[in-house]
Amino acid sequence: MTTLRDAAICASLMALCQTAFSQADVPRVWRVCVGDQPVPPYVLNDPKHLGRAERLLVEAGRSIGMNVMLQRCPNKRCRASLSSGDSDMTLGGPTPENLAEWRFPMKAGIPDPDQAVAHINLIWVRRSDSQLDWDGKQLTGAPAGKALVVGTRAGQLLATNALRHLSVQVDDTAHTPKQLLRKLVGNRVDLVLGLQEELEVALADPEVQSSVVLPRALRRNDYFAVISQLHLSANFATAERLWAAMGRMRNLPEFQRD
Repeated sequence: MTTLRDAAICASLMALCQTAFSQADVPRVWRVCVGDQPVPPYVLNDPKHLGRAERLLVEAGRSIGMNVMLQRCPNKRCRASLSSGDSDMTLGGPTPENLAEWRFPMKAGIPDPDQAVAHINLIWVRRSDSQLDWDGKQLTGAPAGKALVVGTRAGQLLATNALRHLSVQVDDTAHTPKQLLRKLVGNRVDLVLGLQEELEVALADPEVQSSVVLPRALRRNDYFAVISQLHLSANFATAERLWAAMGRMRNLPEFQRD
């Protein structure tokens, strides 16, 4: 006769078996190439102090029994590594090139913003005595005949790439947000374009506090954890599990602070 104790043991064993089978095809190690260019506060490139997106990837992987290993390479190397299979996942935005080469988490035929690893605003900053503004489509208020110079932080491809469609000169020689804003108040650039979080911290410095943030951001960039179309059949099921885990965890307080 089966006792209640026997039934409970049987149920426990079945639950353990189901868990083992559900995770059997989840790789123990999942290699994510995050690039070697810091994008604070999301990617910090400091193994002792992970950025928000880095922590989300690692903890979401742990929640499904997977060890996420962060690889740090130049962005071009990350792309090549994903294509060759030396990386399983990387981070990127939904540009036409990336949409053709990579698989994004999708919803209704477009990358799902609810499954992005980061929403990054690129904002404008001007001097207090400037009339420059951004109307959502173009820069206004520039003196007639003046070629505008926009400053960005050195190596910040998000900003420099975003300026390609505008008729401006780009100065990307400042190495820190504070240096960048000093160039602005020193009249060496007409505008600054950069990451909202970085610039808001730098603007607390009394030396540059007179600078003005324009009310409209240039754009919001959604960034995703993506896999290669070349290795879709091998990696898609695992990527779906990781995307789902990140979606469940993204709005938890520990992934909203540094």
